[in-house]
Amino acid sequence: MGIYVCPRVLGARNLTVFGAAKRWASTTVKDSYVGLKCGIEIHLQLDTKTKLFSNSRTSFQATPNEHVSYFDLALPGSQPILNKHAVLLALKAAMALNCKIHRRSMFDRKHYFYADQPAGYQITQYYHPIASDGVLWLQHRDGITFRDKLGVRITQLQIEQDTGKSVYEIDSDKTYIDFNRTNHPLIEIVTAPDMETPQEAAAFVHKLQILMKHLGVSTGEFQSGAIRVDVNVSTNGGKRCEIKNLASINDIIYSIRAEYRRQLNQVSEGRAIESLTLGWDGHNISVQREKEGSLEYRYIPDPELPPLILSENIIRKTHENQPKLPDELIDELTAAPHCLNLANAQTLLSYGLVDYYYASYKILEEADIKGKNAANWIINDILGIVPTGEEKILPSVVTPSRLTDLIIAQKQKTITKIIAMNVIKYFLQNQGDHRVTAELIDQYQLTAMGDSNILEAICSNVLEEHSDLVELVVSGKKPSAIKFFIGMVMKIGKGRFNPQDSEATLKKILAELHPEYANSQK
Repeated sequence: MGIYVCPRVLGARNLTVFGAAKRWASTTVKDSYVGLKCGIEIHLQLDTKTKLFSNSRTSFQATPNEHVSYFDLALPGSQPILNKHAVLLALKAAMALNCKIHRRSMFDRKHYFYADQPAGYQITQYYHPIASDGVLWLQHRDGITFRDKLGVRITQLQIEQDTGKSVYEIDSDKTYIDFNRTNHPLIEIVTAPDMETPQEAAAFVHKLQILMKHLGVSTGEFQSGAIRVDVNVSTNGGKRCEIKNLASINDIIYSIRAEYRRQLNQVSEGRAIESLTLGWDGHNISVQREKEGSLEYRYIPDPELPPLILSENIIRKTHENQPKLPDELIDELTAAPHCLNLANAQTLLSYGLVDYYYASYKILEEADIKGKNAANWIINDILGIVPTGEEKILPSVVTPSRLTDLIIAQKQKTITKIIAMNVIKYFLQNQGDHRVTAELIDQYQLTAMGDSNILEAICSNVLEEHSDLVELVVSGKKPSAIKFFIGMVMKIGKGRFNPQDSEATLKKILAELHPEYANSQK
């Protein structure tokens, strides 16, 4: 198989995977996983502008091999320059996971030879990581079923560099390499085998995703490769097998189920469980190779990188600047005075809109309107019209003051919900327009007046074209036919008018043309 540097790679749109609904939660009884133990290794890309040991940009939307430095390609004479921002993000993650922070950590070289690793080794922190001995607590609301609470122990959190990306063309014997991802900063989070069902493993990864996105440590997206998961599975204290590169929450669940069944079958047939590295294609487990040990990787201290020393001042400031964590925010949002349901609270948190809600809530409360209305508008109305992945623009475009102006006006019945949503759409589509909300409301009020005349004309035409049905409605023989008229108006208006306004206008015209119908409606 030939190896070529890839001149181009087709990219896919990155999608946000965060959400309150956990459809993967299962009611399967725990007894069906007797003896199962799962540990997880997570590689999480840090959300930095530049790479870990060079000044190359960390953009994946660029042309392949566009953001590559001499050091990224391991050219002779190039030397590493540590990215301080990556260290601070790793420190934030470690604190949120209740880890013991090591003021002195070191970098090591992990040797293996593959085309996407040009140096022949990966820089990591195997012997002396930046943090260890942490815990992430899971509760029922996180998706665990069989325990009130589960503390998943974090054995190690280390900083390391990413590899390049191999691209395999269909019907070709060539492999292309895109080095844009090479040397992107990662943290590897290693857990103890504390999870005893596939759902517990899924709940851990899902909660970690939300936590890291909330802190700004990582985007945590599976689709872009910002999070990559390996799961270690063992049964009844036997040897562990590692399933590599799981790309979704569902993959985690189904691959663990499949591996658990495979190991049980092996034992029932009298065969010993070997320590293997496994693959998962979405349907089946496959054996890739025997599992490597630390000796195969020939770890050595990196001679070009001095020890990483963290001052007490840096640790203290990072701790002081740490925001409220997701569990605390969920507790606040679901308790008085907010009293949001769990799904809505989790949705606000998942999209990073908690502060946006709080600011809007405060304005509405001062206007003697229930602040909880802000959550309903944000979740049920606005998120549905915001382009996927652009939810973070909401607070700066449809600002809390703009949003609450519209909510207040709608509650006071000076505008309709349709006008309010049209104004919000305008703000989203014209982010450079800084006009005040009232000016746009006036503009859309005038448009609505014109729409009223158009609606009346459409209703009249529909009634005229279906005079036979009009007689049935007026005589009372088929009053439900009014729904047919409403449907026709909606179709002709292409959703421009809401059903309530259409029905009211139709009935108004019928009453004017047929006095007996007006009397029947009293």
